[in-house]
Amino acid sequence: MAIYQTLRMAREQAGLSLEKAAECIGISGASFSRMENGLSKVSTDRLEMLASLYQVSASALIEGSIITMPSTVDLDRMRAVVEAVQKGIYQPRVRPSPEKVGIAVAEVYRMEIERIVNDPKAEFDPSRYNGLIEAMFRK
Repeated sequence: MAIYQTLRMAREQAGLSLEKAAECIGISGASFSRMENGLSKVSTDRLEMLASLYQVSASALIEGSIITMPSTVDLDRMRAVVEAVQKGIYQPRVRPSPEKVGIAVAEVYRMEIERIVNDPKAEFDPSRYNGLIEAMFRK
């Protein structure tokens, strides 16, 4: 995928109009359009500004593999999941392998992501996962 196609896709995923994105990086809408359509080159500085604006890595824009960077909410939710799994491990007093802990964290986080996709305002409730965590770490 050409970089200009990736730029357009990243802008659209970020929910920005062409004009708003242009304003954010300090160029005209016409200049931004030429850049996004491959009619003008993208400088390294602009690439970095766009990556930051779209919350993706600059390499993702170059490679055409848009992966959004985790937000503070994502990282806070991940921390809460790790804490919930860790508390679940200490209650039965088991010593699971790092792989098993990783599987538990990934599964609880996957379930939590599904939950917040359906209800973005949902608060994290570790008690929802107590049964699952206990079952995963029983001897």
